[in-house]
Amino acid sequence: MKNKTFELVKKYRIGIKELENSKMSLSLIYKIRSGKTPLKPKHLPYLVVSLNDALRKRNINKILTMKELYITPQEELDQLVDESIKDKTIYSKEKQDEIEIFEVEKEVHSHKYRYIMAKYNQKIGKKEKALNIYYNLLNNFSCSVFFYSILIEIIRLEKIELVYEIYLKYKVKIDRASKKTKAILIYNTGVSLLETKRWDKAIYFFEIIVGMEEITRDYYHSYNNLGICYQSLGRYEKAIECFQKRISDPSNYYDLEICYTNITSCAKEMKDKKLLRTTVEKLEQILKKLKDETLYQTYWNLGLSYLYLGSKTKAIDSFEREISFPLDLNHRYFNPKKYLDSIKQLVVLYGNETSKQQSLIKIICKIPKEIMSYDFSMYILKFYVNNSLKNEANLLIQEIQL
Repeated sequence: MKNKTFELVKKYRIGIKELENSKMSLSLIYKIRSGKTPLKPKHLPYLVVSLNDALRKRNINKILTMKELYITPQEELDQLVDESIKDKTIYSKEKQDEIEIFEVEKEVHSHKYRYIMAKYNQKIGKKEKALNIYYNLLNNFSCSVFFYSILIEIIRLEKIELVYEIYLKYKVKIDRASKKTKAILIYNTGVSLLETKRWDKAIYFFEIIVGMEEITRDYYHSYNNLGICYQSLGRYEKAIECFQKRISDPSNYYDLEICYTNITSCAKEMKDKKLLRTTVEKLEQILKKLKDETLYQTYWNLGLSYLYLGSKTKAIDSFEREISFPLDLNHRYFNPKKYLDSIKQLVVLYGNETSKQQSLIKIICKIPKEIMSYDFSMYILKFYVNNSLKNEANLLIQEIQL
């Protein structure tokens, strides 16, 4: 806890003796100022009263709060990180060498500088180096004040298959964390389990988030993730219930689009054409509101829904819309498998329409090599050969150099 009391005393020219009160002697205040005695949370209310009395006597129109008297450890670290981004000298080789030889007993700020170094490496993309520093802090330093900040970063950076083991190792301490901190750690652990397809375990974590008294930042995302878990386990009605609870605001078209898209997937699995038709109609209404937005995967899902309902023309329109979006491989919702599948679906749906097949080949030629799979190319080539589309087959071979 960094003491800001004496910065305010200096700013408003308040005498130290004016801070004395029935709960804080003058000698204690001098000890706090000199650093011999740390400022404790219990001191804050009394200092606030004394400072506000002094301001009132000076006719200064200012009312101080406890929050203005101190910086929490996490806020102090965040400030140091922000300052260090501007002042690169903190990352100089000399500074890092200096930090390496510090001992906790000799240098109280050593763990802070190590944390800043980790954050810096994290921000410039050197995740492994950042992770090593965080682990070093956790295992070798007495930094209990920053424990949760470090653990949050480790869980964010560590390989997803290891996150659950990290959670189990520190479960006792995580259970003691504040609601906000606990929610972050629980949610990120749940996401790692979802991504490694451990659906049953992931459900446990997302249920904790939605069961918390206070609605946290990840509350509605947890309902969506619960829906994905239940869908993956074949519990489609429960999944639909969760997808619907993901909606926090009926006028939020993005949330509604995700909800209806997910429900169409469940409806197909359930072979419920009535539900599918109703949901597709709702989705089409929402898409009219989002007509100029890039919505990866949505139109692929819609295309599959129309195929299931036997609407070939609408399926073609949907798949064409999916591949019309600009390619952004770094976009969080871009899915190369679904993008390529949209093209494969169109190859079949276009059949022997030469002009459309050739326009499709032009699109295929623009696909970056890193997402173009051999199986994808061979699928299209075999279709052309088997359907006597020799010119298209030759064109595809020439263009993508099979």
